Amino acid sequence: MSPRGVYAMTDHEPLVLRFDPQTVDHLGAKMYSHLPNALAELVANAYDADATNVLIRIEADSAISISDDGHGMSRDDVADKYLRIGRNRRQDSPSGLTEGGGRPVSGKKGLGKLALFGIGKRIELSTTRAHSAQATTIVLDYDDMRSAEGAYEPVEGNQPASESEHGTFIRLRQLKRSTPINAEELSVSLSRLFNYFGADFQVTVESASGESFPISRQLRLSAIQVEFEWAFPQSWRVDDEVGSARQISGVIVSAKSPLKQALRGITLYVNGRLANEPEFFGSSESSFAFSYLTGYLNVDFLDALVPDVIATDRRAIDWDTDETLLLKIQLQQLMVRLGQEWRRLRAEARKAIIDTEVGGSTEEWVSSIHAEEQESVRELVTAIESDQIDMSTTQQGDLIKLVQRVAPPHAEFVWRHLHPEIQAATSKHYVMGDYYTAVQEAIKRYVSTAKLWSNIDESDASKIVSNAFGDNGPLKVFKRYMLSNDFDVQTEKNVENGQKQISMGIVMGFRNPMAHEEVERLHSSGAFTNDDCLDALSIVSHLTRRMFDAKTDHT
Repeated sequence: MSPRGVYAMTDHEPLVLRFDPQTVDHLGAKMYSHLPNALAELVANAYDADATNVLIRIEADSAISISDDGHGMSRDDVADKYLRIGRNRRQDSPSGLTEGGGRPVSGKKGLGKLALFGIGKRIELSTTRAHSAQATTIVLDYDDMRSAEGAYEPVEGNQPASESEHGTFIRLRQLKRSTPINAEELSVSLSRLFNYFGADFQVTVESASGESFPISRQLRLSAIQVEFEWAFPQSWRVDDEVGSARQISGVIVSAKSPLKQALRGITLYVNGRLANEPEFFGSSESSFAFSYLTGYLNVDFLDALVPDVIATDRRAIDWDTDETLLLKIQLQQLMVRLGQEWRRLRAEARKAIIDTEVGGSTEEWVSSIHAEEQESVRELVTAIESDQIDMSTTQQGDLIKLVQRVAPPHAEFVWRHLHPEIQAATSKHYVMGDYYTAVQEAIKRYVSTAKLWSNIDESDASKIVSNAFGDNGPLKVFKRYMLSNDFDVQTEKNVENGQKQISMGIVMGFRNPMAHEEVERLHSSGAFTNDDCLDALSIVSHLTRRMFDAKTDHT
């Protein structure tokens, strides 16, 4: 429907709007103070008029217009329908369907026209039906209506119209808001007020600069990074009697990060229109889970209830009837269940991601720590992985990796800071829990290195270390300190002989006595434990470090 700007007088009886002056305020200006909610009434009217296209244009002169290609209205329609406050549109349609027969009528109370006075003071309307040569035009002025004594005659006129033209055009002037209207934000807000956008009903918001923002069902969730999704009716359980029997459909999702307050909650729609603003229906479930949940459910069966349970401004449902109370209980139970499922699914997903980040199962890593610090590390990791922590999975993974750097797998082995040669020879066996073999390999590496460096032609380990070290051996572990410090010669002799005696003790104490015992028996009996292994490795590591610092008699 094209905009009309000229109003020619007519020869008919004047059009009259009859009302109680307070009605305009109570059901219009005061009830519809939000722009999206007021415009939603016009979108609903266009839907009921079987329109397929609606254009909401933000105009440069502080005005906003709405045009549709619906059936439009004749002058009699304007008089009998549009200017009649409180008309129940459904009484004019016994089938409950629109004129075209393809849509359920969404309008019911006949009060939507007053919504526009909540956002502007002047309404200009132009409408025509197909095959009509004229378009009916009227102007409604808020201040004039308020001063009228119950019978208001709007400025009326008509204009020539093409017989192929049909639809309605409305322009709102003298808007009450002083801030600019953001077309994109308006489109998102409107997307949350309806659920019947689709190929046969397209609504577009156009900015003053001409930029278009189509509205779709997906728009309400477009800014959300969805992590999990529950589709209904598929997600109803057998014991969800109301949800299943009433064929309640919809989609509920959880976001990857906490939602803005305005996006939280489950919206209820009735025949495609908002019936209850987003909420969690008084559920006692953790509010933390609710900061991630959003979505909508279609509860169309409420439309048939008598008396009407949907508030005039379509922002709330009357929960104090038998039918709505049963629905509310069902929704409360659903919120509890989804909260629990969300925590379980999120914990599993987070664990999988974190395990990937740290290169394996966090539980396997923590369990590999045999020191008493294991439980402290577990508590710290559990706290970081908790869904009560308000941080992204990536941030959690970074923290876990930081903890892993401090307490790596088999931390007690790493914390010993063994000599690199001893680590290389023993780590594989230690990780496998083969403690005896780990010590054996450490001693072998130590003895073989001593043999190589001292050029001793001997195969017996005890004889090798006996000949390689001591005050008469070629490997001097203390000589480097004698060169730069004024130590007593006897001190040097004692240290060198100490290296020899400890080396012989390691061979005699950890290698020879157990050389013929079965490794499994040593492990299962407790005769050689994790602590025994680490203590022995520490001694061998000390001797190895001394040996690597040694200087032979030839240097």
